[in-house]
Amino acid sequence: MAWSLLIRNGTVVDGSGAPARAADVAVEGERIAAVGPGLAGEAARVIDATGLMVAPGFIDAHSHSDLVYDKCPSAESKVRQGVTTEVVGMCSFSPAPVAPGRAALVQEWAGGIGGKIPITWNSFGEYLDHLRGLGPTVNIAQFVGHGALRLAAVGPDARPVAPDEQRGMERLLAEALGGGAFGFSTGLVYAPSVYGSTDELVSLARSMATRRGLYFSHIRGEAATLEQAAEEAIRIGEQGGVPVQIAHVKASGRENWGKMDRVLRMIDGARARGVDVTGDVYPYPAGSTKMDNLLPAWMHDGGIGKLLERLTDPKARQRAIADCLVDGERWRTGSGGMGWDEIMIATCSKPELAGIHLAELARRTGKEPAQAMMDLVLEERAGVSMVVFSQSEDNVGTALSYAHTMVGSDSLSLHAGAGPHPGKPHPRSYGTFPRVLGVYCREKRLFSWETAVHKMTGMAATKLGLKDRGLLQAGRAADVTLFDPATVSDAATFADPHRYPIGIPYVIVNGHVVMDG
Repeated sequence: MAWSLLIRNGTVVDGSGAPARAADVAVEGERIAAVGPGLAGEAARVIDATGLMVAPGFIDAHSHSDLVYDKCPSAESKVRQGVTTEVVGMCSFSPAPVAPGRAALVQEWAGGIGGKIPITWNSFGEYLDHLRGLGPTVNIAQFVGHGALRLAAVGPDARPVAPDEQRGMERLLAEALGGGAFGFSTGLVYAPSVYGSTDELVSLARSMATRRGLYFSHIRGEAATLEQAAEEAIRIGEQGGVPVQIAHVKASGRENWGKMDRVLRMIDGARARGVDVTGDVYPYPAGSTKMDNLLPAWMHDGGIGKLLERLTDPKARQRAIADCLVDGERWRTGSGGMGWDEIMIATCSKPELAGIHLAELARRTGKEPAQAMMDLVLEERAGVSMVVFSQSEDNVGTALSYAHTMVGSDSLSLHAGAGPHPGKPHPRSYGTFPRVLGVYCREKRLFSWETAVHKMTGMAATKLGLKDRGLLQAGRAADVTLFDPATVSDAATFADPHRYPIGIPYVIVNGHVVMDG
């Protein structure tokens, strides 16, 4: 037997959760040809995997890389983590569909996360054709964002949808599913998704149920309203007849940390009555998003242009402060209560500000922190991102260890050096998967290697319905990651995020060795 690639002498962790075993893996073309001990035969290339674990390629179950593939189709920060498939179009953000004449609106809307996308399409299918033309290194499972559907069918206004607009969103969703979307996502703390009612979302879910669409949700609150928001997500899936994924399971704001166990029990209860609900988690106690998300939803009504107008209005600023400032020290939104020293500027047009907290910005400018924050959002035209330290490390471990969560980075595909996204972006872009392996598996021993790999591979593939990925089995796609269990670790930090991990010497995507030594 002759193969294109033979991986010998490794320990196979096949992604199913089954015990690791000594075995070889043979690849022919884009497929796994055989898995077993002592495979005999010639191969065009042999990799000696002595001392390494051989796993299916990791699946990033929650990513925003579709906002930067135009700048970084190599997806280096993900590939070097062992990621071979990314799930994108999350939190209501997707580059398509785009209604005629609204390209600039969509570009501004997504600008604070990934920068302006060079939009040349209208339909979701046209966008996917563009994406294929970029030749990205990784496989991509693309969702359509509820925010994109609303911008296309309704616009950026804070109002209920009319019946014809609801039908328009359902038509656009059907077109996206026909073009290749896996389902739709919500970001119910982000405009315009935040303006959608539960009934609106149930109707959208119900419209895709017969096509096996999935509902992935950044829920309507991860802080004071965490339990109600999780209950809403479960209700949408249950009444809509579709599987549900709760994005980046967390409890934000120290006053809400005690709610984590109750939310996990809610998921257990829903699963017991037959609702297919799962979650994804990133292994850090800090999150990241657009800084303008610190402003209340009413300020976003009408789009970025209206937001910037309101930021020039002293009365609107005072109203925002009255809505969000607690005890003069903490800023409270649907994402939790945060001190000014817990909010770090990640990226903006002024590199000297990257990595400083809003408390320091206030000291440098001589302004009250809330005014300094609003001035920065205005000056950057909402194109500034932040890192927020709002979670409990204990809760991160609890959520990662929970039986029905998989791993999602909630990040962008980047490459170290000149861009895209210079500054101090969240280190999860570079370190999520090796951090789960090195810190939570090897060091903290929260779960076994087999469980860790299952959360990164087979579990996500099952949720997505990817029948040819997620497991190391003959006949499946040859997506393979080799890592050293003794050394695999993340190197990226909040102070120095643009650093690739160590201990992952080989990554294979569709039979091609894309990370070689």
